Amino acid sequence: MFSLPYKTRDKMVCFIRRFIYSILCVGYMCYGHDTWMCTTNTDALVANTCLKEMEEKVHALEVQVQQLQKLVQEQNTSRYTTIEGFPKDCLELFENGTRTDGVYSISPDGRCPFFVYCDMTNGGWTLIQNRIDGKVNFYRPWNDYVSGFGDIDGSHWLGLEKIHRLTREGSQIHFDIENYDGTKDYAHYQVFTVQGAATAYTMNVDAFNYEGSIDELLSYHNNMKFTTYDRDNDILSSNCGVKYDGGGWWYRDCYMLGNLNGVYGKTQEGGISYWGSVGNIPIQRVTIKVKVIHGQCLTQK
Repeated sequence: MFSLPYKTRDKMVCFIRRFIYSILCVGYMCYGHDTWMCTTNTDALVANTCLKEMEEKVHALEVQVQQLQKLVQEQNTSRYTTIEGFPKDCLELFENGTRTDGVYSISPDGRCPFFVYCDMTNGGWTLIQNRIDGKVNFYRPWNDYVSGFGDIDGSHWLGLEKIHRLTREGSQIHFDIENYDGTKDYAHYQVFTVQGAATAYTMNVDAFNYEGSIDELLSYHNNMKFTTYDRDNDILSSNCGVKYDGGGWWYRDCYMLGNLNGVYGKTQEGGISYWGSVGNIPIQRVTIKVKVIHGQCLTQK
């Protein structure tokens, strides 16, 4: 029987409380301190901006409350029963009017829903990885990388099985990179898929129409199985995950755009990095997110 864990319910309630607090804060800033910014030229602009921001937050809160109610209602259904009422991904939420970044429940295939962080600011991307601090250890065994770990609204790895469910029909993938000098880079691929468990979550990517501020590097990992320190699927005689003190990845021999689950804060090999024309390039922060391929219908056939 499907049962929503208390921990999951408590976490959703926490997110809702946080949203309520943020709404109150916005209202306080907009209406409690209007003397800070009232002028004959800006009054209308400030009022309209604040009202729009509050409306977006209220809408996001309504969506999360509805999702929580739906999760509770589904407690007595079979684990394998198709679950109605959940969006396939963050893009579907975005296209239905949700504009606030945050944690939402999705079900890409009508099976058990799960929480994801949605980047609504940039058009409805679903995060599959986020490295913003050193609070979460990414040097993890195979089972952890399959199921996922970390804080969905902070540093986390979504989990290979969930990534497979999100991308099995094809998706875009986007890397947001922040360097140690404060500059930012990106890499955007139009076609990215992760196959199922029977293939050791083999990854496929197409470099056609690649866009980015760094060299095209991910296709080096095309058709590779996933590797962790306790399950070696790369083509090196030794284990790439062990050799470079890194977390799991679709290593080849060993990486180009590929040590993104390495040690946080380490600027030498083994830290979060990619391999460019000048060798190992350390990264301070990185976010990886996916979205359906341009022109693909949201409704499953």
